[in-house]
Amino acid sequence: MNRLIRLFRWPLKLGFFKKITAHVIIVTLVAGITITVATAFQFRKELYRIEYDTAYMVYSALISHLNNHYDRYGSYVQRTLDQDMLRKFMHLGAHADRELAHRPAHVVIYDKEGRIRYEYAEQVIDAPAEPLTPVTLPVVPSLRHEGLAPFIEVTGPIDPGAPERGYVAIMIPTSIRAQLTRLLTQSTIVLLVVLTVTILLSLLFTRQVLAPIRALTMAARAVHRGDLSQQVQVVTDDEIGELATTFNDMIFSMDRRMDVMHRMQDWTVRIGRQMNTKRLFEALGEMFERMSAADSYRLYLQEPDADRLVTRLEFGADRLPSEEKDSLARMALRERWTMYLKEDGTADNEPTNVSELAIPLLSGKHRVGVIRIGRKHDRSLYDDDTLTILQTLAQHASVAIDNANLYQRLAAQERMAQEMTLARQIQQHMLPASAPEIAGYEIAGGSAPALEVGGDYFDYIQPQQNNYIMIGDVSGKGVPAALVMSIVRALIRAYLEFEASPANMLRKVNRTISLDLEQEMFVTMSGLQLDEKAHRLTVARAGHEPVLICHGDGSLERLTPPGAALGMLDAEDFDEVLAEMSYTVQSGDTVLLYTDGITEAQNTAHEEFGARRLEQLVQKSTDLSARELFERIIDEVQSFTSGMSQLDDITLVVIRRT
Repeated sequence: MNRLIRLFRWPLKLGFFKKITAHVIIVTLVAGITITVATAFQFRKELYRIEYDTAYMVYSALISHLNNHYDRYGSYVQRTLDQDMLRKFMHLGAHADRELAHRPAHVVIYDKEGRIRYEYAEQVIDAPAEPLTPVTLPVVPSLRHEGLAPFIEVTGPIDPGAPERGYVAIMIPTSIRAQLTRLLTQSTIVLLVVLTVTILLSLLFTRQVLAPIRALTMAARAVHRGDLSQQVQVVTDDEIGELATTFNDMIFSMDRRMDVMHRMQDWTVRIGRQMNTKRLFEALGEMFERMSAADSYRLYLQEPDADRLVTRLEFGADRLPSEEKDSLARMALRERWTMYLKEDGTADNEPTNVSELAIPLLSGKHRVGVIRIGRKHDRSLYDDDTLTILQTLAQHASVAIDNANLYQRLAAQERMAQEMTLARQIQQHMLPASAPEIAGYEIAGGSAPALEVGGDYFDYIQPQQNNYIMIGDVSGKGVPAALVMSIVRALIRAYLEFEASPANMLRKVNRTISLDLEQEMFVTMSGLQLDEKAHRLTVARAGHEPVLICHGDGSLERLTPPGAALGMLDAEDFDEVLAEMSYTVQSGDTVLLYTDGITEAQNTAHEEFGARRLEQLVQKSTDLSARELFERIIDEVQSFTSGMSQLDDITLVVIRRT
């Protein structure tokens, strides 16, 4: 079955013209074979009928002759029957030299027991007669012809009413085989002649009638290779001619569309690269003017947090409604759908008889603006292709405008980030990179801002053989706090060149900055002076966290000299409140200075780290060095606040007497 299917499918792999020829040949061949076989079958059927009728007539004549012979002699006389068969039975008399085609070639007479009584053979028979059994004796006349055998065998009783007369079997020559062979030979010759004529006619037909299709095929291949200049000659008015005309129109339309697509692609690339909004708007105006051939246009942008359109670009404004009266543009933006102004002056969203239009510029759910396009220069109406092109360009314009705005915002953010990075670097350089070496003491400190820059401050200052350790915290975070802290740092370093008392130094700093600080801004600070020889610590505190002292045995002491934050009070009140406190540092004592960024650090449950947790941590770490204690405190705070962002600047200074 599969082979048969492949046999009928092989023409499908041929070229178009060969395929037509092959189909004609196959149809002709199948039709010819069908007609030949049907004719041969009918001829064979008719031939068998004639031959069987003739054989039966010969059989009937022989039965009559044998009955006459038996009636005359009372039995079958061998010699008489031989002479009759040889010279008289079915001979033409005067034309004895001519023979009949249906004279019996072999005659056998059986008695009622099946024994051979008489046998006559005019020709040599391949299978000689054999006795029969009573069972196989023919009781009724029957005719038999096997395949293409040259004889018809007729058997039957000589006289059905007289079994003693016996039975006869006759082999009658037949021309069935020869006639069938001759018929098949003639039919094959006729079929070959018809097939040859059909092939010649089909070749002529495919070359002349199907020549336009060949031209179409060659043109289509050229188009496939990118050649859109192909045009097929139309030579007929039938379906093939209509196909050629349609092909030419299609190529013309395709060429025009490809040109438009290339122009659209060029414009898309051009506006997509432009990140400067001014130059982008100029490119958009040129793009819409050229692609629409309009005498006027206006580009509206929607303000970010207002339902108001602002004109960013326009051409031929006198031919368009004013901004306040441009209802078509507002309707397009509100409906998020292109609105068309028809020739009769009505507005609709159906693109029929369009004279003007307004296309919303959308970027996702964000409304960017509207492009309003006036009438064409030639006052003609907009066709569907132009409307589709303008809407596609509007989509690209929306993305380009959004990208340009985003680029500018990102550029500003990047500049800000660079500036903040630079500010952080400057601030970090302003903080001490390492602790001073003071005999008998270990010092470790550091600061981590919550943002890029912070308002915390610590410093080591050693003017005129004095040792000062400062720590402070400006209210708030970020750039304002960092700027205030940089001013405070400069003032502290300047005043300590001439002032030895931490309290007097803070009074002078307060007088200088209190007039310039905003009302809600203030600075807390602690200033320590360390006399390494006397091991005396002088502390002045301007509203800052207590100075925590942990003795070698783990007991705690807090130094809280009175004082208000810088900028909180008038200068006179500040000077009156502020006072110093002295403390003699014992061997094994640890002095801790910190900002509230440590004690107010929160975990995911919004629980604060707290002063108590800090004090317990210091009490358990009396055997650690200053650097080890500093790192342990920072690690504990970070572990406590894991999963939460840093809320405030963190600054810590650890001083340990060894």
